[in-house]
Amino acid sequence: MIPTTLAQKRRATLTFVLLCIMAFIMYVDRTNLAVAAPTISKELGFSNTNLGMMFSAFAIAYSCFMIPGGWFSDRIGSRKAMLLYGIIWSAATIATGLVSGLVVLVIARFVVGIGEAPIYPTAARMIARAIPITQRGTAQGMMHASGRLANALAPLIVTFMIIQFSWRLTFVILGVVTLIYMFVMYFSLSESKKLLETAAVPLPPVAAKPVNWPQMLRKVWPAAATCFCHGWVLWFFLNWIPSFFTQRYGMDLTHTALFSTFVLLGGTVGTAVGGMLSDWRFKVTGNRLRSRRDLIIFGFLASIIGLIPLMFTHDLIICACGLSFSFFCSELADSPLWVIGTEVSHEHSATSSACTFTGMALAGAVSPVVIGWLLDITGNNWAVAFGASIAVVLMGPVLAMFIKTGDRRA
Repeated sequence: MIPTTLAQKRRATLTFVLLCIMAFIMYVDRTNLAVAAPTISKELGFSNTNLGMMFSAFAIAYSCFMIPGGWFSDRIGSRKAMLLYGIIWSAATIATGLVSGLVVLVIARFVVGIGEAPIYPTAARMIARAIPITQRGTAQGMMHASGRLANALAPLIVTFMIIQFSWRLTFVILGVVTLIYMFVMYFSLSESKKLLETAAVPLPPVAAKPVNWPQMLRKVWPAAATCFCHGWVLWFFLNWIPSFFTQRYGMDLTHTALFSTFVLLGGTVGTAVGGMLSDWRFKVTGNRLRSRRDLIIFGFLASIIGLIPLMFTHDLIICACGLSFSFFCSELADSPLWVIGTEVSHEHSATSSACTFTGMALAGAVSPVVIGWLLDITGNNWAVAFGASIAVVLMGPVLAMFIKTGDRRA
């Protein structure tokens, strides 16, 4: 339902802006380890497999705690849950800069994953309750594009901070900034809620009915499986692009940051465009499912075009452009997948979106270790890593054909 009062419009706008800023901060904290990985690896003597373990620790926690966190958000409300999760992930980010050794770093990244896992399902719930249905794809796209923008700028931001301070102090500073912002967000949303109550606009009730898990899982599994394929590519780009430029081309930290930013900006644009195209298709066709699913399939297939040249050439410009194009196309699918996740169950939207994107989280748990292992056993042969990713991407369109929502008109 389109907001009909000024209070509702203000709430929708404030919620959207706060979520976009939150997504930016979260993805800087999520990507910081990938940017710092060459420096940490050199200082502590880690192999690619060791780095893969640290990347995977985050994703394992992400996959395990996404559904419980989404369910908990549906139970206690988005605002309280968001603050709790923010405190957990910011504290773990600070701890990452204070510890040393593989085991404790793996544990710290695991806890970061615990805190971040329910954030996007909780944000999806907030969007579903505050943003009109015809604008949700755009809202999801812009929020996730803010995160992808952080991916793109994180190499520059984190590299600058490492050069100015150290990688350890960088993690501490980022964690403190996160902690402060999550409290700002909590109290800002509190004022927004009071504004609605003052304007006599009824707030949608928190879901009271229990989740029908067998029914939920039957609806969700195709989207979750598709998310696994999407997530494989996403985590590959987020975790390994800085190491790719460092290892294949021998770049220093500054040049690695510049080329990584160029590649990751492709994903930023793709995420925003995907959300807008999804809403446009919905307005034109009136078919909710097709408007989301067709774009998902197109994004998967088009992304392969950008990866193929990396199998046959080492030319820096061709490889960088191919990676950026591939990430752009892959990210066209991101926002439609999130919208589908919330539409599986409107009453339990945080839970349903969490179930859907557990597939992406599982990919994050598997992909870093597999890619790191492949690189180690092949002597850093990146063509093998790209070939494995292409194989996974090819499964995405097939699985997407099985996606359904609860809307009969879809």
